[in-house]
Amino acid sequence: MPDAQTLVALLIVAGALLAAVRLLLLRRRGWAGGALAALSLASGALLWCTLFPPLLPVGGETLVVATAETPPDFRADPGERLVALPEAPTLAGAERIPDLATALRRHGQVQQLQIIGRGLTARDRDADAGLSTRFDPLPLPRGLARLDPPADTPAGGLFALGGAANGMEGGSAELLDPAGRVVDSRVIGADGAFTLGGAARAPGLTTFTLRLRGRDKALVSDTPVPLRTLAAPQPLRVAVIGSPSPEVKYLRRWAEDAGFDLGASLNAGAGVDLGGGVRLDAASLRETDVVIIDDTALGTLGGGGRGALAQAVAGGLGVVVRMTGPASAAARSQWRALGLTVEGGTEAAPVALPPLAPDADALAALRGPGSADAPTGLNTLEDPVPELGLWTIRAGSQLVPAVTDAEGALVAGWQHRGQGRVLLWTLPESFALVLSGQSDRYAQWWSKALSAVARPDRQFRPALAPLVQTGERMAICGLAEGARITAPDGAETALAIDPAAGAAGCAAFWPKVAGVHTIIQPDEEAEERFDFLVLPDGALPTVRAAETGAATMLWAARQNAPSARTLPERRGPAWPWLLGWLALSAALWWGERRLRNAGA
Repeated sequence: MPDAQTLVALLIVAGALLAAVRLLLLRRRGWAGGALAALSLASGALLWCTLFPPLLPVGGETLVVATAETPPDFRADPGERLVALPEAPTLAGAERIPDLATALRRHGQVQQLQIIGRGLTARDRDADAGLSTRFDPLPLPRGLARLDPPADTPAGGLFALGGAANGMEGGSAELLDPAGRVVDSRVIGADGAFTLGGAARAPGLTTFTLRLRGRDKALVSDTPVPLRTLAAPQPLRVAVIGSPSPEVKYLRRWAEDAGFDLGASLNAGAGVDLGGGVRLDAASLRETDVVIIDDTALGTLGGGGRGALAQAVAGGLGVVVRMTGPASAAARSQWRALGLTVEGGTEAAPVALPPLAPDADALAALRGPGSADAPTGLNTLEDPVPELGLWTIRAGSQLVPAVTDAEGALVAGWQHRGQGRVLLWTLPESFALVLSGQSDRYAQWWSKALSAVARPDRQFRPALAPLVQTGERMAICGLAEGARITAPDGAETALAIDPAAGAAGCAAFWPKVAGVHTIIQPDEEAEERFDFLVLPDGALPTVRAAETGAATMLWAARQNAPSARTLPERRGPAWPWLLGWLALSAALWWGERRLRNAGA
């Protein structure tokens, strides 16, 4: 259905045409009737412009937005309106505003933006302004311009941190441990980049110090750097279910050598279980990370066993379904119940194996000096590769490849179900890799498969920014209802989970004091805790200045993109068109009356 503006236009056109035709028929000869008909059409156009004045571009006023480190003596030029954000200094003639969005609402007539000072904070970069924007970042001050803190490191492992300093060529970067001892140092080159490292000791959160010194050894800055050292992870809990076979034999041997907490249920018939038995109830499956089950054993579980397995997968369990033969329609239906949707699986194809190493020297380096169990001459580049086959399957984009051969054929792939994953292993006789001297490839492929589906790390490790300062908004994800934060001064803050975050479980937090904060989250058994360090305000001045300037440059470029360069428009005044329409209507009335009198 046409909108109101279109309907009004149709009515005006119809009325003007009808009036023009009537005036032409009123007097068929002479020019008077034609002139009045033309005036009638013009009257209709003026009426349209009165009801819907033409759009006019907004005036060319520029909104100048002052941010941090704006020169105190800055003055706006004619045609500019100066506003100051909360972090800007006191400026003569500037209007104080709480944020950029408020300024845009108050001054809707502006056509351009100019950002002066250090740049917009994250508060004002959340939304686009839709106006042409100019921003010239200030030069960075001398000091630490970039800091890449170390990742979480296992106890006893080595960690590394990187960074860059501005204006400090010839100076030095030093890493100090919590006791104040220098554990590493580097000379800063022309590009300012440096990398430092050390060893992680006892599990927990510790604070190292990054110290910058100038060319004259004078102290420039001390920056706290948090390091989280992780305790040794618990062994992976794996259950192998199936029938006794060479494949299961070598799979169990590899799992035991890898240090897994292994359980097995191997049905030899007549009620004999050679593996010791594995229970598939809800309680046992909650204590298991990965279940490796062959397709035959899955079919004999029964509806109750498969249902318990599917429910455990939704709760985070990883399941590996190992194909021992061609897939039947019933088998594929059982896989779908677990969360694995594939087609095919009835045809076999050869496996293309890549070479063991690029050359003999690389293979020797990979193998090491050898031992009695694995002599150096066991594997050579000249050894024939084993002839292996896999069952070819067809799946959509939901299936994620975990292991592929040299030509990209799928050896193993997984799909999500709830919080867990189900993987299909299509290589029925992978143990032949071990028999042909390629045990490393066998271990690598099975390690990739189990790593892809194993239950997530049981340690409570929410996701948050590595460097946080007081007064800055931060996002924390991986939370559940009831989570709270305890500050160093003992104050507790309940975290409100954002419903829009969905399963990510994210909440916002504004730390007020520096020091170690603790995230506390209720669990089924006990409360889980996670410590993180909040740096004092101003601990990273040059880093934050660089980040703010770069982010504001990107924001301004987005405003200046061709798709965003539409100038704001508004309706022009209607009164000039109204006066014109009234004058022309009066002329039409007078002319039509004269024409009628002359015809009489």
